[in-house]
Parts: sequence; structure tokens; C-alpha cells
Amino acid sequence: MTLLSVPKSNRKFIFSFCDKKERFMKSNMETEYKNAVGKGAGEVMRDLAEFLSTPFVIRYKEQTLDLCALLPDLNMHEQLTFALMSEALTQGWDPAHAEGFVRNALSSVADPAATEAIFAAFREPHGKNYVEYSRKYGNRFSMPGSGYWPTVLAVGIDADEIPRVMQYLRAFSVVLMEFAYMENRNPQTTYTWGYSESFHNILDELTKEPDPEPLPLKVRAIGGTAGKRVGDGYELSLGIDIENPNADRMARDVEIDVTLKDRNGAIITVLRDRIRSIDPAGIYHFGITRRIRGAAVASLSAVAKASGYLKLSTPVMKHARLENFRVKTENGEMNTTGTLIGKYDRPIAALCLHCQFLSAENKILGGANEWFFDGMQPEIPLTVALHIPVEIKGAAKVVYSVDFDALELIR
Repeated sequence: MTLLSVPKSNRKFIFSFCDKKERFMKSNMETEYKNAVGKGAGEVMRDLAEFLSTPFVIRYKEQTLDLCALLPDLNMHEQLTFALMSEALTQGWDPAHAEGFVRNALSSVADPAATEAIFAAFREPHGKNYVEYSRKYGNRFSMPGSGYWPTVLAVGIDADEIPRVMQYLRAFSVVLMEFAYMENRNPQTTYTWGYSESFHNILDELTKEPDPEPLPLKVRAIGGTAGKRVGDGYELSLGIDIENPNADRMARDVEIDVTLKDRNGAIITVLRDRIRSIDPAGIYHFGITRRIRGAAVASLSAVAKASGYLKLSTPVMKHARLENFRVKTENGEMNTTGTLIGKYDRPIAALCLHCQFLSAENKILGGANEWFFDGMQPEIPLTVALHIPVEIKGAAKVVYSVDFDALELIR
């Protein structure tokens, strides 16, 4: 169970609750934490057992739900066991000594098999079982999440029971603090406080003002050159500048539609293509050469639409460099040579190089692209060999962009 969205009614409730959070913590929580300091081992064990044996019920979707026994594999028995062991090791306890304390404290109220399974996981802190328990019961979590406390918070929001959930978190934290400060200990840091920090970070995130809707992509310029008609068609070389005006988001899976019309306004064809990633506040130099069948092109128009956006403010698509690029025109066609060098620290599985040819006045005269399906290795040059079956007269400059799945860089 995870939280994917917060209904407006619940958002208003959360805002109201968090406005009172500081006063709430200073009054109720401080008093209870103060009482947690300096208790003896026997009293702490008794409080732990009492906390764990007390159901904590909320109303959820016309039924009662015990947060202590939320799910068979996501419950407070395992949560408390994991937290106690983590706190003990944070305080420098010998692992066997820690196991002995937890076993004695919880033996009358927790499932012994489940407790021993968590002990076994702690004996192999790099093993997959420990990693899984840490994911479910560790003190660092966020929303949405499948761990115990993110799930409890999601249920609390759905049920309009956030104060009750906070009360349960407070009770959980207090008994753990009793353990951390047991017998007049005075630790410099505690594992326990990480649960409250994570919880309040989630509430702060949920109640902050939502991000504005992303701005749509813009087609900033378009231009091209048509070749001589051969038979029923001709070659058309096009370039399109597409701007992502969002400084804090990368445009993802951009669909491009280029509409070609004849002199009567009738549609000759629509060229369809896509770009995987456009950097925030970036302009993509899209280039394409296609054979067109039908009437001569009298007008061009293009639209570009992103399927989604990735929160990002640093450009990542500009770290491939085109070098030694040369163009040779012969028999009404153009052939290019050059090298493309990746400056990324990892391989790119597949990528496309888009080039545009500009006039001295920066007018787009045409464009083309080349795919590299074998990918790009760091610092290993790729040979660029674009063939353009059109002579683009007046071309004085070349600009380029590369395209690949930017998520490869963060996987």
C-alpha cells in the first residue's frame, strides 16, 4: 500500500495539522521524552512489552485496522525488534548482548521465530535479508514507499487519522528513547530520532506548494531544402529547433509531427519522429532527410509534445562532442565525415546524432541524423558518415544535438 496522491480535502487537513506541529511537539512530545530518561532495564522491558501488546486501532474504509498488526510481513512486532537492534548497535552494544536484551524484553508478546529471523539478518549486515528488513523497517524512508511507516502514513492520510498515526509514532519513539537512555545513559546520537525526522520530512514534502505545470515545448525555427524530383518523389532535408523552456525539468519522450502542405494548402504528408530527452532550458537541433512522394512542398509546420518531464536542473545531454566534421558536395549530394566522442563515465546503449546545416545568417537550410545502435563507449570515437542526397546550397555552419535515454545515466 503506497500513497500516490493526496486528496484536496486531506491536503487541507495536513496543512492545518502541520501548522500546529511545532507547538504539538513542544508540549506533548517533550514531556514524554523527558520522562523516558534514566529508567532501569526492568522498567524499560515492561514498557516495551506493554507497547507491543497494545493494539492501535483506527477506522479505515468502514472497518477497524490495527496498526500493530498491519500485515503479516509488515507489522510493529518486527518493526520494534529491528529498531531496538539498530539502536543497540548505534550505542555500541555487543550484538549478543543486544540480542539477549531484546529477546527477554519481547519474548512474551512477539513471535519468537520472527524475532530470531531478524537477529540472523543482523549477523550478516551485508546479506539480502538484512537489506530487505532495512527497507521495511529502517529509519530512513520517504513517500511513496512500501516500508512499515510509509504505509502507516498512507493509511492515516486515506483515513483522515493523521493525529492518531502521529500519536503511534510518538509512543514508538518514546519506548525506544527509554532504551537509548536506559540506566542514565546519555548518548550523543540515537537511531530512534531518524524515524521522526523521516516522518516529518514526508509531511513537509506533502504540504509544500505543488510544482507549477510544465511549460509546453516550443518550435523556435524550421527550414529545409528540397532536391530534384526523380520519378514520383524528391528528397527533402529539414531542420527544426525545439526549445524546452522549463529550467527545472528535462522533457522526456518527445513526439514530433512535421506537416508538409502543397500550394493549395492540402496536406502532402506528416513526418513523425521522436526524441527521448531534451535538457532543461535547452534547444534541440533536430535534423531529418526523407523521400517525399507527391506535390512540391509550399509550407512547413511542426509540433513537439513531451510525454513527461523529469525533475532536473543540470543539463546532461551535451557531453558528446562532434569533432573534425567535414562536408563534401558532389553530384548534387552531400557526404560528411567526423568523429563523435562521448564524455560520459559510462557506456550509452544506443544514441542518435542530429545535425543541422545553417546559412551564414543562422537560417536553417536542412538537416539529417545518424543512429549508432552499437552504442557509445566513454572517450572512444565513433565515426560519423552522414549521407544527404540533397545539395544544401549556402550551408556555412553546422550545429548538432545527440539523443539517448537519459535514464541510462542514473540506473
